Amino acid sequence: MTTDTQFQRVLAVDGGGSKTIAWVANVRSSSGRCSVELEILGRGQAGPSNPRSVGFEVALANIDLALKAAREQASMDSSSIAVACLSLAGAGRIEEQNRVRAWADNRRLAMQTIVIDDVEPLRLAAMYEQDLAPNAEKSTWEQSVTLVVGTGSIACGRNEEHRSARVGGWGFLLGDEGSGFAIGMAGLRAICHSYDRGEATTPFQCALLKQLGLSNATELVGIIYKTPLPRAQIAELSGTVLTHADRDPIAGKIRTDSIDAMVQLVADTVRRLDLAHLSYSLALSGGILTNHSNIVDRLLIALERRQLLPSATHLVREPIHGPLLMAAQILI
Repeated sequence: MTTDTQFQRVLAVDGGGSKTIAWVANVRSSSGRCSVELEILGRGQAGPSNPRSVGFEVALANIDLALKAAREQASMDSSSIAVACLSLAGAGRIEEQNRVRAWADNRRLAMQTIVIDDVEPLRLAAMYEQDLAPNAEKSTWEQSVTLVVGTGSIACGRNEEHRSARVGGWGFLLGDEGSGFAIGMAGLRAICHSYDRGEATTPFQCALLKQLGLSNATELVGIIYKTPLPRAQIAELSGTVLTHADRDPIAGKIRTDSIDAMVQLVADTVRRLDLAHLSYSLALSGGILTNHSNIVDRLLIALERRQLLPSATHLVREPIHGPLLMAAQILI
């Protein structure tokens, strides 16, 4: 690594359908378990930055806000940053990445800028966080599956031959099964079906309506059929659904269906990479998994029933560790 501190600083963005996180860090080589040490200098946060759900204009504006806050906290400008890595949901295709990169170059975010989706870096984040844990056992991540369940859902994996596969990630119209959006929509559909049958509104349904500021089911149309679709607002309803899952049978079934969808994402990834007969590690991320520990427990039980239990599991604490490490690797 160069010894010039001007070129030891990296910037990372983790952008999704609900929020955008930006961190600035110093990077150093390490002789410990981790080959990299990260010294966080500044943090920033803003709204969603998935260009496919909120549009490029809103996405880039939120990235800009998060970056500005991180740089201000770190008391530095872009000329001090060697490498920037922007990891964004909805930026898995070359044309999307090129558009974001052109914006970043115009802003002169760093000497070099990488734009990537929000899934691939999570394997690095899981490895890094696991190695930092006290008395951590060394797990192999050469064969792994990454499952992300937040506003949307997607899985990706790789085997020891470095062959990769992606499953899901089709967006809320074509897929996102098991996601926060899917859970929230299932709760709203349950309200509509109950209303059509003339059934009394349950405490679970009242909680969903109250969260939206509504008093009855007939007001849902005015909220849901907006342009653009209030995707993040619907995804936020998932917390209410999951909170009621142990005491409301409809909410409980929605939770079960969601876990089944997650298992299917992992199963399809495992099958495509021929991992079923091998040991693989599982990295988990996304608000549905990180904010609801019982969902992870139920997911692992369901995977075991399918004889797909991973040899190691890590729930990623800070997804932004992934893009930070991708930027750091260029300097080391």
